[in-house]
Amino acid sequence: MKKVFLTTAALLIFGAGLFAQAVKDRQVIPVSVNLNQVLRMTITNGGNIEFVFNSIDDYRNGLSADAATSGSANPASSEGFYQTDFTISSSSRWMVNYGSEQATFIGTDDPTHTLPLDNVGFALVNNGTHTFEGAGQPQATTAGSSLYSGPTDNANDIAALEVYPAALIEDNDDATTSNAGDASENSFSLLWRCGTSEGTLTPMNLVSLLNQQPSPDPDRYVTNVIFELAVDN
Repeated sequence: MKKVFLTTAALLIFGAGLFAQAVKDRQVIPVSVNLNQVLRMTITNGGNIEFVFNSIDDYRNGLSADAATSGSANPASSEGFYQTDFTISSSSRWMVNYGSEQATFIGTDDPTHTLPLDNVGFALVNNGTHTFEGAGQPQATTAGSSLYSGPTDNANDIAALEVYPAALIEDNDDATTSNAGDASENSFSLLWRCGTSEGTLTPMNLVSLLNQQPSPDPDRYVTNVIFELAVDN
């Protein structure tokens, strides 16, 4: 009888060992990633551009931020009046649409007076470390470039002012390089001009203000030019 009890006890201990489970303790730490959109355009200079024509040379040759194409009697002293500087800070691929909110310049003395937008144009200058697509290249063909500008042939041509919305700068859609970055990477200047008859892809008016038919009425012509920064999807 004693042997039976011992055998039964041994079996019970052995069976308990077979069905025992390892001791475990589990803790959970939530981990999240919160990506807040950064999208900021800052105009640092040249938020108001005004061309004043005072001489026949002004009318014949136009006024420009580039001294070489300006008819001003003293272009070096007036270049800064016609330059706009701006920067982009963005955590995503971005684009800038721009353009006049009106189809023409409107006279302030007489609103029936109009002046075609293409009398005004600009050169786009890249001051940042991000690079543009090559001249004459379609989008996303230059490896490593992150910027594209259709109307300025990637900052190589003069572009006439257009009606909003027109794409000015956008991401180059390169698979390895994005135009997302800070102000040191995305820094630009617009060198404005009026009456200089420049440009190829989006050309300015090819006839000088002196020779246009009919002659523009004396007036102060204005329009608001919109710049809108958005995510480039």
